[in-house]
Amino acid sequence: MSDSTGGASSGGSDRPVLAGPPVGMDAEDQELLRIATDVLDRRYRTGVHEVAAALRLADGSVVTGLHVEASAGRASVCAESAALSAAVVAGSPVVSIVGVLRRPGGSMHLIEPCGVCAELLGDHAPDARVWVAVGDGFGPIGVTELLPFRRRRSGRAAAGAVPLPSGASPSGTSPSGASTFGSATPEV
Repeated sequence: MSDSTGGASSGGSDRPVLAGPPVGMDAEDQELLRIATDVLDRRYRTGVHEVAAALRLADGSVVTGLHVEASAGRASVCAESAALSAAVVAGSPVVSIVGVLRRPGGSMHLIEPCGVCAELLGDHAPDARVWVAVGDGFGPIGVTELLPFRRRRSGRAAAGAVPLPSGASPSGTSPSGASTFGSATPEV
């Protein structure tokens, strides 16, 4: 049964089943959804390649990534990280992100980035939006909303090691002196 946001009953799963494009997803993000789903259709292997991500760049191009599981846990590469690397190589800012998970039983789900990927996206695509499961449906949120209490290493930002969100300075203030990170993003 579909809900008002494009999700469907998940039969007890921890996230809604993806039953077509979510309500409110624009044509460009629907294209990302189709592309990510196509990657999984072609490359899915249970326990090895279960997530694909598609990222739209500011120049209109699309890059993809595929989850690559390793026998030694953290050596695995997430789909979002793989796609982000391709975006950095392409040299155009990321504007939108769609990740898709296929469960071994065949159900499809929109999936938000893991914490490590959320950190990377926050560093390299802070102004992008990402589609996530919201309640029993789906919706877009800003990448910076993925980790509302994330810490930034101000020394690395000041040195230009990681780009800052639009309007932010390495000190965490805008040119007017207002905080750009909010009280929830302390510097370390």
